[in-house]
Amino acid sequence: MKLTVAFLTTALTLSILLAGALARPPPAPVKPDAGGGAAPAPRDKGGNLTDVLTLVGPFSTFLMYLRQTNLVEVFAHQAYRTDQGITIFVPVDMAFAAVEPSVLTGLTKNQLKHLLMYHSLAKHYTPAEFEGLSQSNPVTTLAGARYAVNVTYDGGVVHVRSRWANAKVVGAVYETAAMVVYELDRVLLPDVLFRAHPPVAETPPVPALPSPPAAVGGDPPPDDDYVPSYDHVAPPPPPEPAGTTDADKSSAPSSYAAAAALGAIAVAALTVLH
Repeated sequence: MKLTVAFLTTALTLSILLAGALARPPPAPVKPDAGGGAAPAPRDKGGNLTDVLTLVGPFSTFLMYLRQTNLVEVFAHQAYRTDQGITIFVPVDMAFAAVEPSVLTGLTKNQLKHLLMYHSLAKHYTPAEFEGLSQSNPVTTLAGARYAVNVTYDGGVVHVRSRWANAKVVGAVYETAAMVVYELDRVLLPDVLFRAHPPVAETPPVPALPSPPAAVGGDPPPDDDYVPSYDHVAPPPPPEPAGTTDADKSSAPSSYAAAAALGAIAVAALTVLH
């Protein structure tokens, strides 16, 4: 009787669970995109330009002007909300310091905005693409058609030229799929803003960006100032006691021989006694 009740209780429980499962609506089917394929991957969000320029390199002056002109969002929009991306040429702080202060302070906010946009291209260009870009001069910048630069490529060395400046691309300091930032050793000065050559002091060469470290265990890189180690050479003999003369040096072998002879006589005497 107990076995029958237990069996009926189990059967009733399974029936209730099955009925609840059948009562649930089936899951909604996954809707493909309009093209019939998988949904497109999200665009590269990349990094915030303000954070990038704060963390890498001496770019505080360029960043200060970006904030003053509210261009951070403009550059971010070009980088991450268009299909072209952006290329930004950022002069180092010493390049801005070389420009006479009155040159930049004399610009209106709108002119300063155009000057900074003059340092960017409305497309992402990798270092390998500069050679091809140099064949299509003049290159229009983000500032517009009146603000164009000339790009030259010579044996891997890239220069960006304006009317009053010839800047060298020192290297890439940041790159994502949508935004790339290159370091410049000069400030680009367009003739649209400056009818005559503005006073600019000579700046020392900006050192190239450090190359990746050599693999562990590899040979050290060649260095013109390299001095080989001579640790394997035997150390020099200890200095001789003060007051030692040449006569002492010449008599040293005979003294050693005499001492050895006396030692031998002593050993023979002890042998005879025993």
